[in-house]
Amino acid sequence: MARSSSRLKMWTSSQFLGRQLSRLKMGQSYYAIIVSTVNAISLISLAYHVEFWVLVAFFPCLILATLWIGYYLDVHNITAEDSLKSIEMSNRFLNTGDVKAQEFQLLQTEILLEALQSIQSNHTLDLNLLRQKYEAYVKKWKSPDA
Repeated sequence: MARSSSRLKMWTSSQFLGRQLSRLKMGQSYYAIIVSTVNAISLISLAYHVEFWVLVAFFPCLILATLWIGYYLDVHNITAEDSLKSIEMSNRFLNTGDVKAQEFQLLQTEILLEALQSIQSNHTLDLNLLRQKYEAYVKKWKSPDA
């Protein structure tokens, strides 16, 4: 009984859980590398009509090259900048520039949808209406100084 309780304590300890999560993350990374490599090979075979046996022979080289690139990035701590940027982006508040950019993307999508609808229904596109929408956007976000 004492032995099973010590084993349970070991399994619920933060060190044990941390190691298991680290192994899981590493396994997911290797899986992502393999899936990306298979996707790349599939795209190459579709685009250039390469024989299947050439791809099978070249696959280990691609995997090794991918692992070498990952090792190089890991040794030189290339991801540090990326993770710092990620932390900065996740801990910041929405600002006016974000709202402006989002609204502009919505305006572009709306214009694209209207163009597609006019093509689909064989109508001419009303450029004056689109120009008015764009000018309303510019007027809304125009700096008071300008």
